[in-house]
Amino acid sequence: MKAATLIGEFLVWSVIAGGLGVAAMTTVLWAITRSGLSNARMVVAVGSLLTRGYEKATLVGGFIHVTAGLFFGLVYTLILVAIGHGGVVPNLMFGALIGVVHGLIMALVLVAAVAEVHPLEEFQKGGFDIAVSHAAAHIVYGAVVGLVIGLSGLPATLGALQLVKLGGG
Repeated sequence: MKAATLIGEFLVWSVIAGGLGVAAMTTVLWAITRSGLSNARMVVAVGSLLTRGYEKATLVGGFIHVTAGLFFGLVYTLILVAIGHGGVVPNLMFGALIGVVHGLIMALVLVAAVAEVHPLEEFQKGGFDIAVSHAAAHIVYGAVVGLVIGLSGLPATLGALQLVKLGGG
């Protein structure tokens, strides 16, 4: 298989995985907010951090959220391919595990840093519920990315090619 084909497949599957992961993560955050468990309106919070108000906050935050989700789709896929386990279940589990780490980091950033400097009172309270909400959403993101990449067969294909290359064949 040609390198350009592999790179193309990697990019296409990464974007699909990241896009579906963003959709799943956004749905989880929406459901948490809708249920009243927490104010998990991350898109508006991120957007209004930059716009300093509600006007265009959803548009700006949505753009940042989708762009970051697509970027992290590439990062997660790279990690999953480097791990090299074929199959859906291992990749789903590894994706969720990466999501745990990513979610804990983002939860700390949101609660410790963003809430303190946010211009809107609605988002100035960063508590345990916010941290748990965002950690859970990142775990779902990682699981979806892992599921898609597991279904794609990329880790097994690229792992097998790497073994052939290392073996000199």
